[in-house]
Amino acid sequence: MNISRTAATAALTLLALTACAGTPEATPATSADTKPSPASSSAPAVNIQAPATNDLVGEATPEGARAFLYYYFELKSYVLQTGDSAALLQHTDGAAAEQAEAERLQALYDDGGWVLGGQPKVENVYLITPEEEVSEGADVTAVVPVNPDAYTEFAEDGSISEQRPFSPAGTIYTATIRYSDGAWKIASLEETPDAELPEA
Repeated sequence: MNISRTAATAALTLLALTACAGTPEATPATSADTKPSPASSSAPAVNIQAPATNDLVGEATPEGARAFLYYYFELKSYVLQTGDSAALLQHTDGAAAEQAEAERLQALYDDGGWVLGGQPKVENVYLITPEEEVSEGADVTAVVPVNPDAYTEFAEDGSISEQRPFSPAGTIYTATIRYSDGAWKIASLEETPDAELPEA
């Protein structure tokens, strides 16, 4: 009788230990649910985090202007991957084409579509406005060479609605930004592939 009671106790202990051992295996499954995953030809990106900013972005200085433009292009990349245009739109003031494109991408995602690629990788930021003239309230012009990925836009049913190939030469944007009320904003941003870059 003692033998069967001991065996039963051992079996229950083993069962309890086995149950406990299974618990940690459930945790990675939860963290995997929040792991960022890029877009593919069959599904949009998931769990993409908005880009982080830094203290320089809030300064009305040449360094702040450059940092802001790097950050803004990270926001453009984020919108391409998520359709979440709110943060980008907060950093535009009068840049009608930028606002329209951000709103178009938001609508694309709202309708079940998505974008694969297209993220603009900034190679450098060149201020055209002399550094000593960079100040609060002043219009600051810069040229920004970028190298975007190949771009494919999908409709909700998975069909391709727009496609652009990768271009090794990249392109150049000309930006006008303005610092007011404690923040930089995009006043205009246009693709100007023929713009000349300053000599390093």
